[in-house]
Amino acid sequence: MYRALSSLLFAIALTATTLIAAESPGDEPIDIRADSGRFDGGQGATRLSGNVLIARGETEVSADEGFAFQGDDRSYERFELEGDPATWRAVDEEGVEIHGQAGRIVYEVANNRATLSGGVRIERGELVVQADSGQALQAEGRYERIELDGTPARWSTVTEEGRRVEGESDRIIHDLLAEQVVMVGNARVREPRGSFSGQRLLYDLRTQATEGEGGIHMIIDPEAIDERANDGQQDR
Repeated sequence: MYRALSSLLFAIALTATTLIAAESPGDEPIDIRADSGRFDGGQGATRLSGNVLIARGETEVSADEGFAFQGDDRSYERFELEGDPATWRAVDEEGVEIHGQAGRIVYEVANNRATLSGGVRIERGELVVQADSGQALQAEGRYERIELDGTPARWSTVTEEGRRVEGESDRIIHDLLAEQVVMVGNARVREPRGSFSGQRLLYDLRTQATEGEGGIHMIIDPEAIDERANDGQQDR
């Protein structure tokens, strides 16, 4: 009864001010904005509608609508949001911004985990990843790893030399600290030198090197070999 009354008061305040700041279990407050909000007894949560924005520290999630769920201590612990698309913005350990979008985003306050599903797209610098679903994981305040699944999940980037590199696999793990893309299951990388395939491939975004295991298959483009040979002759 108390929780229902608390959520109802939240809804009334939200409709009037479009801003509520709720203290989270951690040190940072949560800012909740929406055009309107009301308690939904069937969901046991506050329903948020119109221009929904959830902000906590360097993490922001925006959507068209969703639900805010409270824990036993009546603090908000989980948000389930939907949009066309819903968007997510965060900062990794290197201070680089990450942008994501999906049809649905679940944001868990305690561990700052963002789970995305439905038309997932993640952008970090030149790297773009597209997948069916994924989750962003963090440690000590900033995101360090993004795991994505698809049929297949795909990624692409542009090197400093302006060359386009593409990859795909059943699962993609983007290690933000090591600047690496790990591909697991039916993995393939295509780049100007040729293509590489195997059950597990690792592409280093810094060195542009590809490593793999599990039935590696490489196809080298003769034009790339000729180009490198010509470059070597010109250097002499």
